[in-house]
Amino acid sequence: MQEQILDLLRAAGPSGLGAEDLLGALRSPVSRPTLNRHLAILRDAGQIQALGQARATRYRVNSPFSRADIDAYFARPASSRPYAPFREAFLAPTPNIEGDRAARLGEIQGLANPMDRKYLAAFLVDFSWASSLLEGSSYSELDTEALLTYGQRARDKPVEDAFLALNHKRAAEHLWTYRALSVENVCAMHALLTDDHGREELADSDHFLPADQRGVPRVFSDVNLQNSAYLPPFRPGTDHARQLLVEIMTTASTLPPAEAAVYLLTRIAYVQSFSNGNKRTSRLAANIPLLTAGWIPFSFADVNKADYIRGMAAFYELGAIQVIEQTFIDGYVRSILRSSDLPAQLRGANADPDELASELVAYVNAGQRPVSPRVAAFLRARAR
Repeated sequence: MQEQILDLLRAAGPSGLGAEDLLGALRSPVSRPTLNRHLAILRDAGQIQALGQARATRYRVNSPFSRADIDAYFARPASSRPYAPFREAFLAPTPNIEGDRAARLGEIQGLANPMDRKYLAAFLVDFSWASSLLEGSSYSELDTEALLTYGQRARDKPVEDAFLALNHKRAAEHLWTYRALSVENVCAMHALLTDDHGREELADSDHFLPADQRGVPRVFSDVNLQNSAYLPPFRPGTDHARQLLVEIMTTASTLPPAEAAVYLLTRIAYVQSFSNGNKRTSRLAANIPLLTAGWIPFSFADVNKADYIRGMAAFYELGAIQVIEQTFIDGYVRSILRSSDLPAQLRGANADPDELASELVAYVNAGQRPVSPRVAAFLRARAR
């Protein structure tokens, strides 16, 4: 009986099935109390989870979903997906990027440029532009460079986009100087990322917060995410939001660099400890363990925006990590390429950066010693 139930729920994918649907689909008829007893056994064993309440309760398996399952699930509007309330279990160190893959990201940094002031200047532009773009900014990479390097604002674009980029620059400069994996440091970066500079024209923008909410975990403000069935935690009048950040920082401090980065990227955004700016803060905080380990930072400059949004949503609602894992691997590999001193044969007229990135991603994922001399160059340089 329980295997039949599991088979039906696996076939249903992330959407799951209600009890009535299960009763109608089982090969042998059973009573509702009998079905409820089997569902309770499976739930207590951690094999399934219940979504919703009372008659609206649906059940789904806890095993990983395929990318096709995830895409089919998100093809439905948020209003027709089952509510996904905050789950404390999602703050565990797993699921996460697979450990061997995480370690191989450290192996392929052999050609990376030294992280000096010149490097910092380029990173500030790349990160400020890319992270702002993920927030919906209209600023191009050239617009961002003109603003951050020369103070020239794009007159044909919203002023809020200019301050969004400037805030990213200030917060990234703070990161470069202060790399402590602490709640206080994360709060300091959040305050810089959401600074409204006291300007009235920024008051109605979602990108900025008043002074009493910047860098301060929420106590009485609830958070509702657009186009999402996820319900963030809300315990008004308590310091629960801050406690969750403490737990996240503590766990991240026990993980290797790339695993800590993916953990911070997903969990800080998941708990939504601030009134706004949580994803921006998570992207910046993800760089703390990378920089601390001497790895190049993740600029997010070449991240596929659709995959990033889908990957974060899949973790929020399903606890599924594979989409954001692959988005992180692909984007970080491309950050490495951007930041590397490539030999002539890798940057010549016939060189294809996308093809090279694909080869490096394949090595990170599979772990087989690279046959391609182009990929091997990244490993040989590190071994010297």
